[in-house]
Amino acid sequence: MGYKQKESVETIGWIAFRNCTSLQTVTFEKGSQLKTIESSVFSGCTSLTSIEIPASVEMIENSAFNGCTSLTTIEIPASVEEIRGYAFKGCTSLKTVTFEKGSKLKTISNGAFAFCWALTTVDMSACTQVTVIGEYAFYEDSKLQLFKIGTRTPPSCGRNVFTRINSYSVLKVPAGCVDAYKKAYDWNQFTTISELDE
Repeated sequence: MGYKQKESVETIGWIAFRNCTSLQTVTFEKGSQLKTIESSVFSGCTSLTSIEIPASVEMIENSAFNGCTSLTTIEIPASVEEIRGYAFKGCTSLKTVTFEKGSKLKTISNGAFAFCWALTTVDMSACTQVTVIGEYAFYEDSKLQLFKIGTRTPPSCGRNVFTRINSYSVLKVPAGCVDAYKKAYDWNQFTTISELDE
């Protein structure tokens, strides 16, 4: 079962598809005007394997994809400025999260990617404006191997952002910023911190 969004729609209402366990794919027409993925819209859609978030989206609201246990990869478009609390919490098959070049992301809120037990790679190397990562944002992502970020000043972290990541996780940061990240609260959970590859 799939859903195709018409281009003129700016919002999909709160909990519109929550617990639609047969929903497998979501597509948006070219030129989509969608601005916000509302709270809990796809929460509990356990068969959802594929969604391409349109380039018009500025905010992913609370618990938007919470518990989408079949989702394996997600690309966040450059237009997104905020990912709110628990947006992808419990996406237990999610392996990679990437952010598009030119990302405007500023905030990742509490628990946004918590309990993503299959998550191995987070590529935020395109994110140069992040200021805040909320508590428990990547909590218990025990398979995390590589985390890249392009922000020169370490974003402030809430409590336990990276608690229970594994000991071989690698953090890659902009050139000349390794020491700043080594001294920054919760970023120092990473045993290995090195410069981003050119």
